[in-house]
Amino acid sequence: MGKKLIIVSVILFLLITVIIWNVSYNQVQTYTNNIILVENIKSNNKLVETESKLNELYSISKKNVLYISKLIQLDLKSNTSAVEIEKKLKTFIDIDPNYFQARLINKEGIEVLRVDIDSLASSNKYQDKSNRYYFKESIKAKKNEVYISHLDLNIENQKIEKPYRPTIRFFTPVYVDNKLQGIVGLNLNAKNWFKNLDTYNLTLLNSKGEVFYGDDNNLYKPSKVDLTTKDAKGNNIYMSKTVSLEGNHPWTIYTSTKLEDTEKNLARFKFETYKNAGLLNLGLLIFLIIVYSLYIKNENISNLNQTVENRLSERDTLLKEIHHRVKNNLQVITSLLSLQSSFIKDEETKALFRYSQYRINSMAIIHEMLYRSNDLSRINYGEYMEQLANTMLISMKGNDTNIKLDIKATDLYLNLDTSVPLGLMINEIITNSLKYGLKDEEGGTLSIEVKKLVYPNFLLLIGDNGIGFPKSINFRNTKSLGLKLIHKLALQLRGNIEKDNSKKGTNYIITFQEIEQTS
Repeated sequence: MGKKLIIVSVILFLLITVIIWNVSYNQVQTYTNNIILVENIKSNNKLVETESKLNELYSISKKNVLYISKLIQLDLKSNTSAVEIEKKLKTFIDIDPNYFQARLINKEGIEVLRVDIDSLASSNKYQDKSNRYYFKESIKAKKNEVYISHLDLNIENQKIEKPYRPTIRFFTPVYVDNKLQGIVGLNLNAKNWFKNLDTYNLTLLNSKGEVFYGDDNNLYKPSKVDLTTKDAKGNNIYMSKTVSLEGNHPWTIYTSTKLEDTEKNLARFKFETYKNAGLLNLGLLIFLIIVYSLYIKNENISNLNQTVENRLSERDTLLKEIHHRVKNNLQVITSLLSLQSSFIKDEETKALFRYSQYRINSMAIIHEMLYRSNDLSRINYGEYMEQLANTMLISMKGNDTNIKLDIKATDLYLNLDTSVPLGLMINEIITNSLKYGLKDEEGGTLSIEVKKLVYPNFLLLIGDNGIGFPKSINFRNTKSLGLKLIHKLALQLRGNIEKDNSKKGTNYIITFQEIEQTS
């Protein structure tokens, strides 16, 4: 049984261990997929919001350049001086610091009006822009159509301006009386524009793949970042999106998925999950060890209990055998007395032998009942009194007697130390009743009743309705062996005996206690 338990415990432990670690592994995988998905969603949301902001800024700039073109168109039509027009343009770019330059370029590509955020341009600073790509493209635009240049660095006098000023140019043609006069443009300082994107932690590449916004060290140079790069698990490191602004010179915006933070969170979750799995596994192992230890202890206790039960069974068998042998020995003594009395001629002496046989028989019946009982400590005293009284009645009066027995003792069980002296006392009283009180020819009733009082006290009512106790005999002080024996036995039972004179015949009221078993 022990080996089977060990095998079952090991199998159970391995099975639950597999389940625990499989569940833990699946939890980690699910968490990994979810956290990457969440980071991708966050990154994608940043890109979508950035595109929305750029489109919003683009729409505002487009409206502004169309508005300026309308003003210039009206001024040209009304022959307003160039100085006045430039003052209006200066006022406009002073109000909106996103723009650092406003200008009118004629059909030949020569600046005819120009205002910088710092000052009005002097006439000798007007430049020839006919060879610039944005002039060539925007001069071909239709009426009310806006052309947007590349996002690049501002160039003045054929050189890149320093400090660097990332620029986006918005141009639209100007018509007076349906005749093309040139193009009007606003130069937007992209740095101011991109301040709206500072909270998004992203990088912006222009249409040439050059870095124009972000933490990349290659600012205003071609980006060296491979946006298709994946980590060791095949997850994208970057999320990117193309922003076209109505199809003009598409830009690329991208952001990192914060894999470092993801890996830290994932490592922390893995540690906690596998730690809990390990603790659960250890707890299971300790539990199985405790169960097995308890089983071993229980097995030892069961073996000990079985040994005790075997010893008790052997003891009970031995005690039954002892009671059986005592009963047999008492019967042998009774037989010896009977044999001895057959050689005696004197009737009084014979009677003494016979009464001794009755006394011995009262004890033999108790040992016989203990031998046959499952309880070796107590006997059913009601059955004992029935058997004792019937045996004595038959022995002293024969089978055809008119004397009746009335015995009452329901559920009365007494131990051996109480049963023997009480049985001897009942034997003496029955003997006197059948010898002196009840005559066979007159009949009568011999009654015995035992009542339970407050433990350990009992009440014995015993007597007959015969001729009664002779007045010449002193109940308390007599030379009769039987009465002396009754008094001695009552004292042995820590009781008291009284004669009941309220009833016909000879009746006794006896109180006694159950004697504690000494062995």
